[in-house]
Amino acid sequence: MKTFALSVLVLLLIINIRSNASAAPAKDEDVKILMRHYEQIEDQLARSVHYSKKEQSGDETTIQQAWFNGAGDSIKVATERTAPGRRELTEYIAADFELVHDGMFVLTREETAQPDGTTQVDESRKCLAGNGEIIRELKKTARFKPGESTDTVQVPNVAVDLKKLPKDKRSDQELLSKPQTIAESLQQSGQLDLDPFVNVTGDSEKYRVIRGTASPDGRYAIALGFTKGKIDWDKLADPDFPGTYSTDDSDGTDGVDSENGKTVNYVVDLTTRRILGTTGGDYFGTRHRYNHRECEVLWSPDSKNFVEIYSGKWNYESCHAGRISTGPKLVGTVDLGKYAEKAADSFRASHKHRKERGSIAIFASEVTNDGLIELELTDQESGGDGKGDVNFSADEKIRLSEASGHLRLDTVNVREAPQE
Repeated sequence: MKTFALSVLVLLLIINIRSNASAAPAKDEDVKILMRHYEQIEDQLARSVHYSKKEQSGDETTIQQAWFNGAGDSIKVATERTAPGRRELTEYIAADFELVHDGMFVLTREETAQPDGTTQVDESRKCLAGNGEIIRELKKTARFKPGESTDTVQVPNVAVDLKKLPKDKRSDQELLSKPQTIAESLQQSGQLDLDPFVNVTGDSEKYRVIRGTASPDGRYAIALGFTKGKIDWDKLADPDFPGTYSTDDSDGTDGVDSENGKTVNYVVDLTTRRILGTTGGDYFGTRHRYNHRECEVLWSPDSKNFVEIYSGKWNYESCHAGRISTGPKLVGTVDLGKYAEKAADSFRASHKHRKERGSIAIFASEVTNDGLIELELTDQESGGDGKGDVNFSADEKIRLSEASGHLRLDTVNVREAPQE
């Protein structure tokens, strides 16, 4: 049931983004994100839910495996096929296969026995962007003598020159959907080999986790809850999307339920199922997106600092930043959205920009371990003759810090964002 031990080698190859000077330059930042995801996911597999399935067809054996974090997100899928003289492995890794906007890493390896007793090994490592575009591909090929280890760590890799590929070969949309299909199939018909959460109850009846909000280490997530009453989750279940929940917003009152009061968002510890506290946000469902409304959560690499943004089509509804300390304990949360608006207004006034004010949208691009938050705030028109026009856009760097057990925000830098 074990796949090939290539984790360290894979990381080294991804980091080596300049391994071939003649190859088309990779999108370095996207590759770095995928590299970081790979490290984080490999680190949490031992404490993830694991399914497997073994099938025999003639002399060929197929083993499929899937791993899910405590939030229910599928994070790794592996398929291994063996037959006399042949062995094939494909591994997929992503922060969540259902939400692959940050891209996906794919490893393929083929071992083939040769007539002279040697073994031919061919490997490929692809980094895919969220749209399926191949942004980096490295290949290895080697021939090993009988009895020799087939470890390719000493074999040089070759970066594929993506510019020389036909345009229809520069993306692979099929790969984006394939692992999620395998993962869902294994949940239904595979064998459950490990579930570290099965006997953990905690506060789980008070909340439901919002998809795609798990921290990089798989320990924390943001969840949907309500201000009062014992929650009948069956009444809030979405029949069109099994396993998801939301308030009925047919009358425009999303976030309000007659029996349970108003919506609240919690920070939860997935390992204990305990609620650590509220985020200040009020996203109303457990799906990542509902048409133009979505919940985006960005974490620092150490899973301590986070930003939660609830956005509509043209504007943000709420935006909060928070920090988790050892314990674990939620230190607190602060209204990042209001602070970012004030910082932008001060900059706009000092640089004599026009005062027209439309709908404010906020997008966070990075949260660091030391609390630096990078975001873009955009003021745009959501209606009328100027619908879609941007009045003002700013790139902001804001520091989240802690003093005497309380959080505060400080402006590091504000500059006008370049217009596309």
